[in-house]
Amino acid sequence: MSLCASWILPRARPLLVALSLGLVNVSAVCAQPVDLPRLGDAAGDQLSPLAERRLGDSIMREIRRERALLDDPELADYLNRLAARLAAQPAASGFSFELFAVDDRSINAFALPGGYIGVHTGLVASAQAESELASVLAHELGHVTQRHVARMLAAQQQTSSVMVASLVAALLAARSNPQAAVGLASLGSTVQMQQMLGFSRDAEREADRVGVEMLQQAGFDPQGMVEFFGRLQAASRLSEAALPGYLRTHPLSGERMSDIQNRVMALRYRQHADSIEFMMLRARYRVLADRSPEGLQRASQIMARQIEDGAVRPAVGHYAIASGALVAGDLSGARRSINLARQALASPHSFVEHVAVLVELEARQPRLALAIADQAIQRLGATRALARARIRALSALGDWSAAVLASEQALESARSDTELWTLLARAEAALGNQAKAHLAMAEVHTMNGVWIAAIEQLQAAQRTRQLDFYASSKVDARLRELRATFLQEREDRRSGR
Repeated sequence: MSLCASWILPRARPLLVALSLGLVNVSAVCAQPVDLPRLGDAAGDQLSPLAERRLGDSIMREIRRERALLDDPELADYLNRLAARLAAQPAASGFSFELFAVDDRSINAFALPGGYIGVHTGLVASAQAESELASVLAHELGHVTQRHVARMLAAQQQTSSVMVASLVAALLAARSNPQAAVGLASLGSTVQMQQMLGFSRDAEREADRVGVEMLQQAGFDPQGMVEFFGRLQAASRLSEAALPGYLRTHPLSGERMSDIQNRVMALRYRQHADSIEFMMLRARYRVLADRSPEGLQRASQIMARQIEDGAVRPAVGHYAIASGALVAGDLSGARRSINLARQALASPHSFVEHVAVLVELEARQPRLALAIADQAIQRLGATRALARARIRALSALGDWSAAVLASEQALESARSDTELWTLLARAEAALGNQAKAHLAMAEVHTMNGVWIAAIEQLQAAQRTRQLDFYASSKVDARLRELRATFLQEREDRRSGR
């Protein structure tokens, strides 16, 4: 299903157990869901695009509040570039997307209302080719372009927000407790859930069709979809208990698999070479799959053998080993691997240089970290990851004015990066610009949907008396906007909408 995901908001876990045991009345439970906006009436057979986007924004704020997003700008930016390439095709015309990563070893991806798409790190690590990863993203984009979420919600007009709240909780359950997700599936005996599941089978086939078109048009190998689904299907046959998470939320019937194969066979073969960014990110998350000391050591040894055997490019493998060494606190080992990666590359790469900066920051060598970051940005451009690492180096050196300038420049193209806003707030506070520091923190809380904290930060900015008339007027307008949003969401929660 479009709304399918395999993880759960922590505060909802006890509720899921009760639901699976039949101990709680569903309608009573769902009167206190994830903070949801008023949906309004669906026009025709769909939820309006504006209402769908508002719902997606609300769900994302809840996800951010629970710190469920993976803060990896390199992975997030790569996924969004990959999605943008797919979305540039006619099948996705007129839609906007935002992809985010979830630190989870299970193989899964999911679409939320409003064009938000989550990707588990396990999916990236398990993909055998970039076209396989692109095929999953194309499938999820297909759910969005065909407005499956909106159509599903419109079909449940009287209880749409209730069903969304329960689905978001239920379908995110497998991340930490697969048994809870299985138990919750027993709710499928209700008429509404049966209707949703029936619609889902049609939606999956439709998303496959659109996804294959996007892959072909974007220059990827559509065979990647066949190979990815075929591998998951084979794994499910070997062990039902080890059913991949993606198949739990995206049921794959023999008929659907045959339909995909027939569509792909009708297309001209197109070879797609994997990008080095894909290979590096895949290798990194294979090494970081188990972050215990033993797990990191074992994965690094496997990666080293694959380099020797020629199964992994030296630059890719050494970069991944350096990433694992950094997490393990082995800074000298990380430096060795970084140097090996550099030697194996024909030209510098921002991923490798970013790890090098992080290693020196961890070693409390901010001057060296800044030098590496400056050289990399000069040669390769200011990626979001490098910009953030450079700001951290400037802050560690106490060069707060430069940190403010660098933060403001980075935010021009990354307004939703809460880490950049936090770094800006810290630098402004260090310079004595308390009003600007409060305003920056208000942005952080706003993006996380913590309305009271955001309002308090804006009020604190006003109390400093450091704002001129124009800035103070903007804060007044912002306060009215946030208060209205807070009151509306509180009313929606009270009424169960």
